Amino acid sequence: MVNLLVLLRFEGLDGSATMPEQAMLAYAARVRDSGGQVVAREADQLLVCLTDMRWGLQSLRNLLAQARGSGFAVRAAIVQAVLARPEPGSEGPGFTARTLDTLLRLAGHVGRQQVGITPKLLSLIELSAPEFAGLFEAADAPVPALPGEIRAQPVLLMAG
Repeated sequence: MVNLLVLLRFEGLDGSATMPEQAMLAYAARVRDSGGQVVAREADQLLVCLTDMRWGLQSLRNLLAQARGSGFAVRAAIVQAVLARPEPGSEGPGFTARTLDTLLRLAGHVGRQQVGITPKLLSLIELSAPEFAGLFEAADAPVPALPGEIRAQPVLLMAG
């Protein structure tokens, strides 16, 4: 079983904050109903851990379609959720620093109505949910390498 860690950013396109807020709350409820977990919520961002890859990818496709028709935008990044021991006193799962770093770097390079992943995650999608693999295409520019890294991180995008 592959867990997915997804960072979603919701933004209003018509100046209204109500629609993105409602969509974020509704998506969080669907995640919980699917057996996933809302890890954190802050302002216009939602961090969720999904336990069902097919459900997660389909739910993101549906969310992008909803956003297009409802006057808000979604930017999302997905990585394989590599679990770590949670900090003492914290609730919910903990994730490795590398998992969180990759997720944040991807999220910074995703445009409106897009979902970004790494080629490594695409390999897992090809094995676990191959019907979704063709939805992702290489981005024009990779995520630049950090100091000490050998190369830039390729990004694959699903556009909505």
